[in-house]
Amino acid sequence: MKRLLLLAGIPAMVGLAVPAHAEPVGSDAAFLTALSGAGLSHRGSDQVAISAGHSVCQLMDAGLTPMDTVVAVQTTNPGFSLQRAAEFAKIAAQSFCPEHA
Repeated sequence: MKRLLLLAGIPAMVGLAVPAHAEPVGSDAAFLTALSGAGLSHRGSDQVAISAGHSVCQLMDAGLTPMDTVVAVQTTNPGFSLQRAAEFAKIAAQSFCPEHA
């Protein structure tokens, strides 16, 4: 049940992200560069992609398995295959929560 609630909350976490107008810096910029280098893009703006990346860490911190996290990424970005969602999650973890990478 906890897993279902966490998965259901993903669109809200990403959708409620506060849009920022400044250029990304630090780990956010590195994350976007890594996504671009892997040929990945998120269906939203850079800020939405960054929020989705941080959500990956929040889900894993909450106890979701790596596979459940990948499925959650795919759910919020239906254009991703499971493999591309896994790449997104891996890059997010490396960028924002290396303890999960």
